[in-house]
Amino acid sequence: MKLIKDADVSLAPLEGKTIAILGYGNQGRAQALNLRDSGFDVIVGNRDDDYRQLAIDEGFSPMNLPHAAAAGDILLVLTTDECMPEIWESQIASGIASGKTLCWGSGYNVGYGLIHPPKEANWIMIAPIMPGNVVRTRYEAGSGVIGQFAVENDATGTAHELTLALCKGMGLTRVGVFESSFKGEAELNLYTEQVVWSGLAAWLVFCFELAVEHGYPPEHVIMVLYASTEASEIMKLMAEYGFFKQMKYHSTTSQYGTLTRAETLLTDEIKAKARKFLKDDIQQGRFVDEWTQNSTTATKRLSELWKKSLAHPMSIAEDRVIQMIRGAATVDHQPQSSGDQV
Repeated sequence: MKLIKDADVSLAPLEGKTIAILGYGNQGRAQALNLRDSGFDVIVGNRDDDYRQLAIDEGFSPMNLPHAAAAGDILLVLTTDECMPEIWESQIASGIASGKTLCWGSGYNVGYGLIHPPKEANWIMIAPIMPGNVVRTRYEAGSGVIGQFAVENDATGTAHELTLALCKGMGLTRVGVFESSFKGEAELNLYTEQVVWSGLAAWLVFCFELAVEHGYPPEHVIMVLYASTEASEIMKLMAEYGFFKQMKYHSTTSQYGTLTRAETLLTDEIKAKARKFLKDDIQQGRFVDEWTQNSTTATKRLSELWKKSLAHPMSIAEDRVIQMIRGAATVDHQPQSSGDQV
């Protein structure tokens, strides 16, 4: 793997191009603002909602998706994954002329064959490995975030240069980008969400319940588990020094306890379930069938899970902890979508 940085990339391929951002949500807003601040002609396509008003407040003149798709030379398709196939067919596909560049922020829909772009256009992907708000704040601070890119179809012979120029305009090459593929990005992204983070989420909730069951105050448990931000700092040290090497900053008591118990904690049953999630759900596409092909049922299930999660004693107790840390009168614990909207 090679990290490509600013010095390796020219912005010249973007000169004279109109970049259309389709969806002014999580990544859409960040990428639109970064590219505009890098000096490029950026237009926004979004439906009439709060995101459209935000785009107006931030100096854009949003148009509907079909008009933006027709007007752009480079289209950054950044609507929500589950809605994208229908939006693509009804509002975007008809505006794709030969020689345009189609860019996705994830390999999900193209990689799993839910969208079939025309061969006469470039198909590329640029996926910052960070939430959109951080993509923006790091850019404003003169830095950036790691990203990955892919060129799936080079209709013009210039797709690779255009892709890297976009990465630079977004501020990603300040830290570095690396090449992957649509399917590879999508599968590893789902893997982190469904195996790594789902396991971590389930484990932390169980650890909370176990500690409270044995008499520890809920607020104390939450503070030690994550609210103190020690856990997030440890993750940063992992990125800077290495997963195991960062342990030199912990006490020897911590090192011994962590390494000895880690050897026996995972059961064969848990390992088998993780393998099933990766092989069946992600690699063989069963999750796509569950989430995108049966979106009505899945969306209802997601809403039910949100209600269940917010009613959990850990969620209720953490409100008190966060209030103490922030000194705030209230804590907003309503679910907010992190996906891009149209």
